[in-house]
Amino acid sequence: MSTAAYLLSDLAVVGASDAADETSSTFFASRSRVDSGTLFAAHQHREDQLAWMASGSMELAVQGERWQLRREHLAWIPAGILHEMAFDEPGELISVYADTALRPAGDSWHRPRTLRAEALAGALMLHLADASPTAPRKTQVRQLLADLLADSPAQHDAVALPRDPRARAVASSLLAHPDDQRSLAAWAVSLGVSSKTLARAFVADTGSSFREWRVRARLHAAARMLAGGDEVQHVARAVGYESVSSFIAAFKVRFGTTPARYRYAVTAGD
Repeated sequence: MSTAAYLLSDLAVVGASDAADETSSTFFASRSRVDSGTLFAAHQHREDQLAWMASGSMELAVQGERWQLRREHLAWIPAGILHEMAFDEPGELISVYADTALRPAGDSWHRPRTLRAEALAGALMLHLADASPTAPRKTQVRQLLADLLADSPAQHDAVALPRDPRARAVASSLLAHPDDQRSLAAWAVSLGVSSKTLARAFVADTGSSFREWRVRARLHAAARMLAGGDEVQHVARAVGYESVSSFIAAFKVRFGTTPARYRYAVTAGD
């Protein structure tokens, strides 16, 4: 995997703190194109960061956890928290940085979390990164974005990777080969460990059973393939579904839309 040293000056930073703003607090946005294999090595910011993959996917490592995130998630990373970002496919990372004085109220904002990426929130982040808004407009966008964040529920369906090295090996293999049909017992035999040990590791480290986690991983892989333009029938088989109708139903539960509509929206640049 290639590495890219993370320097704020390397990104297309726009909308820096403006004296005409209603406060002197820092508030700015960036838009960064990333290639497959890009790595933003462990780093931290003085500001809170709200990160969103407008396209592609990101593996975010923070406080001993690793999350696989796509465009349906926002990642909240408080100031001073060490984190690493890795990208296994081309995409665009949109980030908004803000002084800690501007964060929503509540203890939950002092720790990393994932939130549902509402369409309006994504549009506001893109506007900040692309439009170079005036100070009054930037203030209005900031206030609306803060309101959206305050009301946004935590998103617990990000694909978390287990910390246990044996469970991590299973998870990594399934992300690379989502059509692998091996049972947890079969995985346990191949690793020389009990199935109960693996099962406990998945629940403890990801909050999901192995079966639940595998469904999530398969649908995560499906979203990536659909975004690449693959046909629904091909994607269903490639991620381990023998029945296309079962795949469509599971995908709709996960993403709130059918695979065909998701594919159209993403490939059309929605």
